[in-house]
Amino acid sequence: MSSSTAAGNNPSAPEMNALNAYLDAGDLLRTERECRGMLQRYPGSAMLNNLLGIVFYTNGRSTEAMNCYQLAIKSDPGYADAHNNMGLLLNSLGRNKEAIESFENVVKLNPDDTDALNNLGVLLQEQHRAEEALRYLSRASKLSPNSAPVHFNYGNSLRARGLLKEAVAMFGRAIQLQPDFAESYNNCGGAFEDLQLLDEASNCYSRAIQLQPTYALAYSNRGALQKKRSNHEAALQDFRHTLEYGNWTSDRIDQNLKFRLLVNIGDVLMYLRRFAEALDAYEKAHAAEPENSDILAFKGSAIAAMGRLAEGLRLRQAGFGFIAFDNKAGVSIKHGAQQ
Repeated sequence: MSSSTAAGNNPSAPEMNALNAYLDAGDLLRTERECRGMLQRYPGSAMLNNLLGIVFYTNGRSTEAMNCYQLAIKSDPGYADAHNNMGLLLNSLGRNKEAIESFENVVKLNPDDTDALNNLGVLLQEQHRAEEALRYLSRASKLSPNSAPVHFNYGNSLRARGLLKEAVAMFGRAIQLQPDFAESYNNCGGAFEDLQLLDEASNCYSRAIQLQPTYALAYSNRGALQKKRSNHEAALQDFRHTLEYGNWTSDRIDQNLKFRLLVNIGDVLMYLRRFAEALDAYEKAHAAEPENSDILAFKGSAIAAMGRLAEGLRLRQAGFGFIAFDNKAGVSIKHGAQQ
């Protein structure tokens, strides 16, 4: 961790080195105790408050960490480390717009801070501000030509802008720098698939799985590609691995991904004429998104295929709707079973 704060009311370099050694050794209690003690001798020290904030952040004490970073910034507004750490904390709390402001402050103070450029680019991409993200990530990649994560993030941003060949090249550079980078193989596969280079895409997904055998997203992507290529048994196996390895209890998981996955499983089972299993998959999809009326039609198709035609038709009408004509309203699609 670098520091640009003026000496001012801060400990000497040897004193700070000792504190950082405790922190690097994972001795958070001693680091906190020593920081508090030194703050008695160096009241308002930006460096000590910043370091104490890191201790609190590491311990999950977000409110105390934020107070410390705020004190550090108030004491020394030009202290880039404190702005950067504040950005990391705000991002962890889901306060992305404020985090962006913090990282922008870092870049204003130090235009060559690769970590801040990278973090800023990633957050801007998440906010769908791709053009700005590209600018920061491009600079970060030039300043850190040997950083695999920076090139990976740059590749993601290029892909989001539709610059697919450039994205493939950037993912390739990340893999060259870090040969076991499973996420880069997976995302490179996505870029190849966007380019309709399906063999290359499949190879990338498979390599990602080989490197990380429980990588749910890579199984999902390869399964979708297998389905697209009519390799239904292989697709079904990949989708089931996705269900097995996915962390579906995480607050950060895309629950719509689980819905789409279950629908895909149902569709493949329908093609394989395993109608009862297909219905079970659609039922689970409906449980994942109870408000999604379209799934009723899929369930109806499975039920009709099992020989319960009237029941299946009613569900299809409830899902897809039926055509109605009114002299005043004209032709429209009505959801719900026809009376």
